[in-house]
Amino acid sequence: MKRTMSAIAAATLTLTLAACSDESGGTDSAGTTEQEGYLATDLSGIEKVDEIAAMVPEAVAEDGKLTVGTNIFFAPAEFYAPDGVTPQGYDIDMGKAIAQVLGLEYEVQQAEFASIIPGIGTRYEVGIANFTINAERQETVNMLQYFEAGSAWAVPAGNPNNFDPADVCGKTIGVQSGTYQDEVLAEMNANECADNPIQVQQLSEQSAVTMRVASGQIDAMYTDSPVADYAVAITDNQVERVGEVEDSAGFGVVVAKDDQELTDAMEAAMNHLMEEGHMDDIFATWGITEGVSTKVAVNPAS
Repeated sequence: MKRTMSAIAAATLTLTLAACSDESGGTDSAGTTEQEGYLATDLSGIEKVDEIAAMVPEAVAEDGKLTVGTNIFFAPAEFYAPDGVTPQGYDIDMGKAIAQVLGLEYEVQQAEFASIIPGIGTRYEVGIANFTINAERQETVNMLQYFEAGSAWAVPAGNPNNFDPADVCGKTIGVQSGTYQDEVLAEMNANECADNPIQVQQLSEQSAVTMRVASGQIDAMYTDSPVADYAVAITDNQVERVGEVEDSAGFGVVVAKDDQELTDAMEAAMNHLMEEGHMDDIFATWGITEGVSTKVAVNPAS
C-alpha cells in the first residue's frame, strides 16, 4: 500500500529538479515541458475522442470537469513544483491526459491519502494517487491498473564496487527510514546476514539517499522501482539500476464501485492513451520505462 512505499521529501526533490531544468522554459525533443523547475509531459497532441467522451455519465459531464482526489506528496507520482502550488508527476500528467480524451477539464483536489477512497463518488469522481491494488480496496471501489512497480536496487554509475543484489551482506546500503525496504534490510540482518550484517545507512529523506549513491559514498540504495528510475533521471545518469524489480504490485485508478458508466469511460480513455503511446511518453518524462501497462486491467487479482 502506498504509505509502505518510500515517500520522497518533495521540497528537496523539487529543488534538485529545478537545478536540472531549463530555466528558459520550452519543450525538449522528448516531448516534455520544463520551466523554472516545473516538469510535465507535453500533452498538446492529445485530443478529445468523441466516442469515448460520449461514455461519460451525465452527472460528471454536467460541470465539464473530472474531479480527481490525490495526495500530492509522493514523487515522482504526484508532488508540488518549486512554487509549492503547482502539482506535477506522472499521475498528474495521466489525469490531465485522461480528462482531455474525455473532453473534460482536469480538476485535482489535494486530500489526506486515507480519505480519498471514502470520498470517491461523492467528493471525488475518481482517485489517482498511486494506489496499490489489493482485495480490500476492491471491495469498495473499482481499480483500473495502469502500472506495476516494486522494490529496486541502484548504484553509482558504472557500479564501481561491483554490487550484486544477490550478495548484499556486509555491503553499505542506503535506505529511507521507515519504509518497506528499510524493514526488508532489517529482516535480512536478523537472518541471512546475521554473521556479516549489512551496513545500513538510514536517512529521513530519499533524496539524501540518492545523493549519497550518486556521489559514490555508499555501495547501493534500496527503494521503490519508480523512485530508482527517477533518481537516474534527476542525477543525469550518475545513478544506475541493477538487478530485477522485486515484490511487484499493480497500481490503479479508483472509481466508485456502483458507477459502471464512469468505470467504462475511464477504461476506454486509459486504453486509448496506451494504444497511442501517450502513456509511455508520460512515464518516460519521469525516467520510468518499465512496468507501464499496455492494456487496462479492471479489478485484477491481487
